[in-house]
Amino acid sequence: MLTGALAIAALLAALAAFCQAEFGPLAKPSYCWGAWPEDGGPFRSGDHHRSAQETAPAPGRPYGACTLSWRGGRGAGAYRQRLDVRYGTGPREAEARRAWLSGLLVGGDSALPDGLPGFVAAGSGTLVLPPSCDVDGRPSVVTVTSSFRDADKTSAADGTDLAKPGGERPGFPDDSSPARTGRLLVDAANRAVRASRCAPSPVVQPQHAPPSWVRVSAGGPAEQCAIPGLTVAAADSVRLTDTVGSVGDDFQTCAVAADGRWAARFAMIARPRVVALFDGAAGDDAPAPGWRAHGRIDASGALIQADCAGRPTVFTMRTGPGRSRTRLDDARTVFPDFVDAVGRRIGCAPLHPSRNDPAE
Repeated sequence: MLTGALAIAALLAALAAFCQAEFGPLAKPSYCWGAWPEDGGPFRSGDHHRSAQETAPAPGRPYGACTLSWRGGRGAGAYRQRLDVRYGTGPREAEARRAWLSGLLVGGDSALPDGLPGFVAAGSGTLVLPPSCDVDGRPSVVTVTSSFRDADKTSAADGTDLAKPGGERPGFPDDSSPARTGRLLVDAANRAVRASRCAPSPVVQPQHAPPSWVRVSAGGPAEQCAIPGLTVAAADSVRLTDTVGSVGDDFQTCAVAADGRWAARFAMIARPRVVALFDGAAGDDAPAPGWRAHGRIDASGALIQADCAGRPTVFTMRTGPGRSRTRLDDARTVFPDFVDAVGRRIGCAPLHPSRNDPAE
Protein backbone atom coordinates (compact mmCIF):
# COMPACT_ATOMS: atom_id res chain seq x y z
CA MET A 1 0.00 0.00 0.00
CA LEU A 2 2.79 2.37 0.96
CA THR A 3 4.70 1.42 -2.16
CA GLY A 4 1.68 2.28 -4.32
CA ALA A 5 1.25 5.66 -2.62
CA LEU A 6 4.92 6.46 -3.13
CA ALA A 7 4.64 5.54 -6.80
CA ILE A 8 1.64 7.83 -7.26
CA ALA A 9 3.44 10.66 -5.45
CA ALA A 10 6.49 10.18 -7.65
CA LEU A 11 4.31 10.24 -10.76
CA LEU A 12 2.60 13.45 -9.67
CA ALA A 13 5.95 15.07 -8.90
CA ALA A 14 7.28 14.09 -12.32
CA LEU A 15 4.15 15.46 -13.98
CA ALA A 16 4.47 18.74 -12.08
CA ALA A 17 8.12 19.03 -13.07
CA PHE A 18 7.25 18.40 -16.70
CA CYS A 19 4.52 21.05 -16.67
CA GLN A 20 6.84 23.61 -15.08
CA ALA A 21 9.55 22.89 -17.62
CA GLU A 22 7.14 22.98 -20.53
CA PHE A 23 4.78 25.76 -19.58
CA GLY A 24 6.38 27.65 -16.70
CA PRO A 25 5.65 27.56 -12.97
CA LEU A 26 2.10 28.86 -13.24
CA ALA A 27 1.16 28.96 -16.89
CA LYS A 28 -1.12 31.88 -17.72
CA PRO A 29 -3.85 31.50 -20.31
CA SER A 30 -3.21 32.85 -23.77
CA TYR A 31 -5.60 33.87 -26.52
CA CYS A 32 -5.95 33.63 -30.30
CA TRP A 33 -3.73 30.59 -30.82
CA GLY A 34 -1.20 31.94 -28.32
CA ALA A 35 -0.81 35.39 -29.89
CA TRP A 36 -1.46 37.26 -26.62
CA PRO A 37 -1.12 36.46 -22.91
CA GLU A 38 -3.91 37.40 -20.55
CA ASP A 39 -2.13 40.60 -19.52
CA GLY A 40 -0.86 41.68 -22.96
CA GLY A 41 -1.91 42.46 -26.50
CA PRO A 42 -5.41 43.95 -26.58
CA PHE A 43 -6.06 43.53 -22.87
CA ARG A 44 -5.87 46.12 -20.11
CA SER A 45 -5.74 45.81 -16.34
CA GLY A 46 -9.20 45.29 -14.88
CA ASP A 47 -10.70 43.50 -17.88
CA HIS A 48 -13.17 40.81 -16.84
CA HIS A 49 -15.86 38.43 -18.11
CA ARG A 50 -13.57 37.24 -20.87
CA SER A 51 -14.74 34.66 -23.37
CA ALA A 52 -12.96 33.10 -26.32
CA GLN A 53 -13.97 30.94 -29.27
CA GLU A 54 -11.01 29.66 -31.26
CA THR A 55 -10.18 27.42 -34.19
CA ALA A 56 -6.40 27.17 -34.34
CA PRO A 57 -4.33 26.79 -37.50
CA ALA A 58 -1.83 23.95 -37.79
CA PRO A 59 0.49 22.42 -40.39
CA GLY A 60 -1.75 21.23 -43.20
CA ARG A 61 -4.64 23.34 -41.84
CA PRO A 62 -3.94 26.89 -43.10
CA TYR A 63 -6.92 28.64 -41.61
CA GLY A 64 -8.04 29.81 -38.22
CA ALA A 65 -10.58 31.93 -36.37
CA CYS A 66 -10.67 33.61 -32.99
CA THR A 67 -13.39 35.71 -31.37
CA LEU A 68 -12.74 37.40 -28.03
CA SER A 69 -15.12 39.41 -25.89
CA TRP A 70 -14.70 41.02 -22.52
CA ARG A 71 -15.80 43.87 -20.30
CA GLY A 72 -13.73 46.73 -19.03
CA GLY A 73 -13.94 50.09 -17.33
CA ARG A 74 -16.13 51.10 -14.42
CA GLY A 75 -19.26 53.11 -13.83
CA ALA A 76 -20.17 55.43 -16.68
CA GLY A 77 -16.99 54.34 -18.47
CA ALA A 78 -17.87 50.63 -18.52
CA TYR A 79 -17.81 49.03 -21.95
CA ARG A 80 -18.06 45.75 -23.82
CA GLN A 81 -15.26 44.86 -26.21
CA ARG A 82 -15.13 42.43 -29.12
CA LEU A 83 -12.12 41.35 -31.18
CA ASP A 84 -12.22 39.03 -34.21
CA VAL A 85 -9.16 37.48 -35.88
CA ARG A 86 -9.39 35.49 -39.10
CA TYR A 87 -6.75 33.59 -41.07
CA GLY A 88 -7.46 32.19 -44.53
CA THR A 89 -7.65 32.90 -48.24
CA GLY A 90 -11.18 34.23 -48.61
CA PRO A 91 -13.79 32.94 -51.07
CA ARG A 92 -12.75 31.54 -54.44
CA GLU A 93 -15.89 32.38 -56.46
CA ALA A 94 -15.57 35.83 -58.09
CA GLU A 95 -18.74 37.50 -56.81
CA ALA A 96 -18.27 36.26 -53.25
CA ARG A 97 -14.62 37.29 -53.39
CA ARG A 98 -15.51 40.82 -54.50
CA ALA A 99 -17.89 41.15 -51.55
CA TRP A 100 -15.22 39.84 -49.17
CA LEU A 101 -12.58 42.22 -50.54
CA SER A 102 -14.89 45.22 -50.28
CA GLY A 103 -15.41 44.42 -46.60
CA LEU A 104 -11.67 44.52 -45.90
CA LEU A 105 -11.38 48.18 -46.94
CA VAL A 106 -13.43 50.23 -44.49
CA GLY A 107 -12.54 53.67 -45.86
CA GLY A 108 -9.66 55.89 -44.86
CA ASP A 109 -7.37 52.88 -44.40
CA SER A 110 -3.65 53.50 -43.92
CA ALA A 111 -0.99 51.39 -45.62
CA LEU A 112 1.19 49.45 -43.22
CA PRO A 113 4.59 51.15 -42.98
CA ASP A 114 7.96 49.79 -44.08
CA GLY A 115 6.44 48.19 -47.16
CA LEU A 116 4.46 45.52 -45.32
CA PRO A 117 1.70 44.14 -47.58
CA GLY A 118 -1.37 45.30 -45.73
CA PHE A 119 -3.45 48.15 -44.38
CA VAL A 120 -5.09 49.23 -41.14
CA ALA A 121 -7.78 51.55 -39.83
CA ALA A 122 -9.05 52.44 -36.37
CA GLY A 123 -10.79 49.11 -35.83
CA SER A 124 -9.64 46.79 -38.60
CA GLY A 125 -6.57 45.58 -40.43
CA THR A 126 -5.45 43.17 -43.14
CA LEU A 127 -2.00 41.65 -43.67
CA VAL A 128 -1.09 39.42 -46.62
CA LEU A 129 1.24 36.58 -45.65
CA PRO A 130 4.37 35.58 -47.64
CA PRO A 131 3.97 33.65 -50.92
CA SER A 132 4.98 30.40 -49.20
CA CYS A 133 1.69 30.64 -47.29
CA ASP A 134 -0.44 30.74 -50.47
CA VAL A 135 -3.09 28.02 -50.78
CA ASP A 136 -4.14 26.80 -54.23
CA GLY A 137 -2.67 29.93 -55.80
CA ARG A 138 -4.50 32.35 -53.50
CA PRO A 139 -2.72 34.54 -50.94
CA SER A 140 -3.40 33.87 -47.27
CA VAL A 141 -4.34 36.84 -45.15
CA VAL A 142 -4.82 37.62 -41.48
CA THR A 143 -7.50 40.13 -40.54
CA VAL A 144 -8.27 41.82 -37.23
CA THR A 145 -11.53 43.61 -36.43
CA SER A 146 -12.30 45.31 -33.10
CA SER A 147 -15.30 47.21 -31.76
CA PHE A 148 -16.71 48.35 -28.44
CA ARG A 149 -19.92 49.76 -27.02
CA ASP A 150 -21.24 51.08 -23.75
CA ALA A 151 -21.88 48.25 -21.32
CA ASP A 152 -25.42 49.30 -20.44
CA LYS A 153 -26.70 49.98 -23.94
CA THR A 154 -27.34 47.96 -27.06
CA SER A 155 -25.62 48.49 -30.38
CA ALA A 156 -27.16 50.23 -33.35
CA ALA A 157 -29.46 47.99 -35.34
CA ASP A 158 -27.58 48.30 -38.63
CA GLY A 159 -24.12 49.14 -37.27
CA THR A 160 -23.74 52.03 -39.68
CA ASP A 161 -24.11 55.00 -37.32
CA LEU A 162 -20.87 54.56 -35.40
CA ALA A 163 -21.27 57.84 -33.53
CA LYS A 164 -24.70 56.99 -32.10
CA PRO A 165 -24.63 56.83 -28.27
CA GLY A 166 -24.63 53.21 -27.26
CA GLY A 167 -23.82 52.04 -30.78
CA GLU A 168 -20.78 50.03 -31.75
CA ARG A 169 -17.64 52.02 -32.44
CA PRO A 170 -14.47 50.74 -34.10
CA GLY A 171 -11.30 50.10 -32.13
CA PHE A 172 -10.84 50.40 -28.38
CA PRO A 173 -12.11 53.03 -25.91
CA ASP A 174 -8.60 54.02 -24.78
CA ASP A 175 -6.81 53.88 -28.15
CA SER A 176 -8.41 53.46 -31.56
CA SER A 177 -5.31 54.34 -33.56
CA PRO A 178 -4.17 52.49 -36.69
CA ALA A 179 -0.84 51.99 -34.88
CA ARG A 180 -2.44 49.83 -32.19
CA THR A 181 -4.42 47.87 -34.75
CA GLY A 182 -1.20 47.34 -36.71
CA ARG A 183 0.63 45.90 -33.72
CA LEU A 184 -2.18 43.46 -32.97
CA LEU A 185 -2.35 42.51 -36.64
CA VAL A 186 1.35 41.66 -36.84
CA ASP A 187 1.12 39.68 -33.57
CA ALA A 188 -1.75 37.60 -34.95
CA ALA A 189 -0.05 37.13 -38.33
CA ASN A 190 3.14 35.90 -36.70
CA ARG A 191 1.20 33.41 -34.62
CA ALA A 192 -0.62 32.16 -37.73
CA VAL A 193 2.70 31.72 -39.56
CA ARG A 194 4.25 29.83 -36.65
CA ALA A 195 1.22 27.63 -36.06
CA SER A 196 0.84 26.66 -39.71
CA ARG A 197 4.61 26.59 -40.34
CA CYS A 198 4.04 28.17 -43.74
CA ALA A 199 7.03 30.55 -43.67
CA PRO A 200 10.56 30.24 -42.25
CA SER A 201 10.64 33.64 -40.55
CA PRO A 202 8.09 35.84 -38.79
CA VAL A 203 6.63 39.09 -40.04
CA VAL A 204 8.69 41.93 -38.62
CA GLN A 205 6.93 44.58 -36.56
CA PRO A 206 7.20 47.86 -38.50
CA GLN A 207 9.65 50.43 -37.20
CA HIS A 208 7.29 53.29 -37.97
CA ALA A 209 3.67 53.81 -37.03
CA PRO A 210 1.08 53.98 -39.80
CA PRO A 211 -0.36 57.47 -40.22
CA SER A 212 -3.64 58.20 -38.51
CA TRP A 213 -6.52 59.03 -40.79
CA VAL A 214 -7.60 62.64 -41.14
CA ARG A 215 -11.23 63.68 -41.02
CA VAL A 216 -12.05 66.85 -42.95
CA SER A 217 -15.36 68.68 -43.20
CA ALA A 218 -15.65 70.75 -46.34
CA GLY A 219 -17.19 74.20 -45.95
CA GLY A 220 -17.53 75.19 -49.59
CA PRO A 221 -17.23 73.86 -53.12
CA ALA A 222 -14.31 71.52 -52.62
CA GLU A 223 -12.61 68.48 -54.02
CA GLN A 224 -13.75 65.59 -51.86
CA CYS A 225 -10.87 63.51 -50.52
CA ALA A 226 -8.50 66.20 -51.87
CA ILE A 227 -8.85 64.47 -55.25
CA PRO A 228 -9.30 66.66 -58.34
CA GLY A 229 -12.55 65.85 -60.10
CA LEU A 230 -14.46 64.75 -57.01
CA THR A 231 -16.11 68.14 -56.63
CA VAL A 232 -19.60 68.86 -55.32
CA ALA A 233 -21.53 72.08 -54.88
CA ALA A 234 -21.12 74.24 -51.79
CA ALA A 235 -24.66 73.54 -50.60
CA ASP A 236 -23.96 69.81 -50.66
CA SER A 237 -20.41 69.82 -49.31
CA VAL A 238 -21.40 71.16 -45.87
CA ARG A 239 -23.20 67.84 -45.22
CA LEU A 240 -20.20 65.74 -46.22
CA THR A 241 -17.20 64.59 -44.22
CA ASP A 242 -14.05 63.08 -45.71
CA THR A 243 -11.85 60.51 -44.01
CA VAL A 244 -8.50 60.46 -45.81
CA GLY A 245 -6.13 57.57 -45.22
CA SER A 246 -2.86 56.96 -47.02
CA VAL A 247 -1.99 59.03 -50.08
CA GLY A 248 1.00 57.25 -51.59
CA ASP A 249 2.19 55.97 -54.94
CA ASP A 250 1.18 52.41 -54.08
CA PHE A 251 -1.82 52.92 -51.79
CA GLN A 252 -4.51 55.60 -51.46
CA THR A 253 -7.87 55.52 -49.71
CA CYS A 254 -10.65 57.85 -48.76
CA ALA A 255 -14.23 57.65 -47.52
CA VAL A 256 -17.02 60.21 -47.76
CA ALA A 257 -19.82 60.29 -45.18
CA ALA A 258 -23.14 62.09 -45.50
CA ASP A 259 -24.90 63.12 -42.31
CA GLY A 260 -22.78 60.67 -40.31
CA ARG A 261 -23.29 57.60 -42.55
CA TRP A 262 -20.68 56.49 -45.05
CA ALA A 263 -21.69 57.18 -48.62
CA ALA A 264 -18.68 56.34 -50.81
CA ARG A 265 -15.30 54.64 -50.38
CA PHE A 266 -12.40 54.88 -52.81
CA ALA A 267 -9.11 52.99 -53.00
CA MET A 268 -6.07 52.65 -55.26
CA ILE A 269 -3.75 49.72 -54.56
CA ALA A 270 -0.41 48.95 -56.22
CA ARG A 271 1.42 46.93 -53.54
CA PRO A 272 2.04 43.62 -55.34
CA ARG A 273 1.00 41.20 -52.59
CA VAL A 274 -2.15 43.21 -51.84
CA VAL A 275 -2.96 43.44 -55.55
CA ALA A 276 -2.64 39.65 -55.70
CA LEU A 277 -5.70 39.42 -53.44
CA PHE A 278 -7.76 40.80 -56.33
CA ASP A 279 -6.55 38.31 -58.95
CA GLY A 280 -9.61 36.85 -60.64
CA ALA A 281 -12.04 39.23 -58.93
CA ALA A 282 -12.04 41.80 -61.73
CA GLY A 283 -12.79 39.30 -64.49
CA ASP A 284 -11.34 39.37 -68.00
CA ASP A 285 -13.55 41.93 -69.74
CA ALA A 286 -13.19 45.70 -70.00
CA PRO A 287 -15.70 47.59 -67.82
CA ALA A 288 -16.86 49.54 -70.89
CA PRO A 289 -15.74 49.97 -74.51
CA GLY A 290 -12.39 51.73 -74.81
CA TRP A 291 -11.16 51.11 -71.27
CA ARG A 292 -7.53 49.96 -70.98
CA ALA A 293 -8.37 47.78 -67.98
CA HIS A 294 -10.50 44.83 -66.99
CA GLY A 295 -13.22 44.89 -64.38
CA ARG A 296 -16.74 46.14 -63.85
CA ILE A 297 -18.52 49.40 -63.07
CA ASP A 298 -22.15 49.76 -62.02
CA ALA A 299 -24.13 52.28 -60.00
CA SER A 300 -23.26 50.76 -56.63
CA GLY A 301 -19.55 50.21 -57.13
CA ALA A 302 -16.56 49.56 -59.33
CA LEU A 303 -13.46 47.38 -59.45
CA ILE A 304 -10.87 47.49 -62.20
CA GLN A 305 -7.33 46.18 -62.57
CA ALA A 306 -4.89 47.77 -65.00
CA ASP A 307 -1.23 48.27 -65.81
CA CYS A 308 -0.06 51.64 -64.49
CA ALA A 309 3.51 52.61 -65.34
CA GLY A 310 4.46 48.95 -65.45
CA ARG A 311 2.73 48.01 -62.19
CA PRO A 312 -0.48 46.01 -61.79
CA THR A 313 -2.83 48.43 -60.06
CA VAL A 314 -6.33 48.11 -58.63
CA PHE A 315 -8.88 50.93 -58.45
CA THR A 316 -12.06 50.35 -56.50
CA MET A 317 -15.10 52.24 -55.25
CA ARG A 318 -18.34 51.33 -53.55
CA THR A 319 -21.35 53.27 -52.34
CA GLY A 320 -22.85 52.84 -48.90
CA PRO A 321 -26.04 53.34 -46.90
CA GLY A 322 -25.52 57.09 -46.61
CA ARG A 323 -26.78 59.16 -49.52
CA SER A 324 -24.94 62.36 -50.40
CA ARG A 325 -27.58 63.30 -52.99
CA THR A 326 -24.70 64.22 -55.30
CA ARG A 327 -22.82 62.56 -58.16
CA LEU A 328 -20.88 60.61 -55.50
CA ASP A 329 -23.87 58.29 -55.15
CA ASP A 330 -23.32 56.75 -58.62
CA ALA A 331 -20.03 55.02 -59.36
CA ARG A 332 -20.70 55.21 -63.10
CA THR A 333 -20.49 58.99 -62.85
CA VAL A 334 -17.70 59.61 -60.36
CA PHE A 335 -15.42 56.57 -60.58
CA PRO A 336 -13.86 57.51 -63.95
CA ASP A 337 -12.89 60.89 -62.49
CA PHE A 338 -11.31 59.17 -59.50
CA VAL A 339 -9.31 56.88 -61.80
CA ASP A 340 -8.23 59.85 -63.93
CA ALA A 341 -7.03 61.97 -61.03
CA VAL A 342 -5.22 59.27 -59.08
CA GLY A 343 -3.86 57.64 -62.22
CA ARG A 344 -2.40 60.95 -63.35
CA ARG A 345 -0.77 61.46 -59.96
CA ILE A 346 0.99 58.07 -60.02
CA GLY A 347 2.08 58.35 -63.66
CA CYS A 348 -0.53 56.08 -65.20
CA ALA A 349 -1.34 56.42 -68.89
CA PRO A 350 -5.00 57.17 -69.70
CA LEU A 351 -7.23 54.23 -68.83
CA HIS A 352 -10.42 55.26 -70.60
CA PRO A 353 -11.17 57.16 -73.82
CA SER A 354 -12.55 60.36 -72.28
CA ARG A 355 -9.10 61.27 -71.02
CA ASN A 356 -6.84 62.43 -73.84
CA ASP A 357 -4.16 64.39 -72.02
CA PRO A 358 -0.78 62.66 -71.58
CA ALA A 359 0.33 61.33 -68.21
CA GLU A 360 2.40 63.81 -66.29
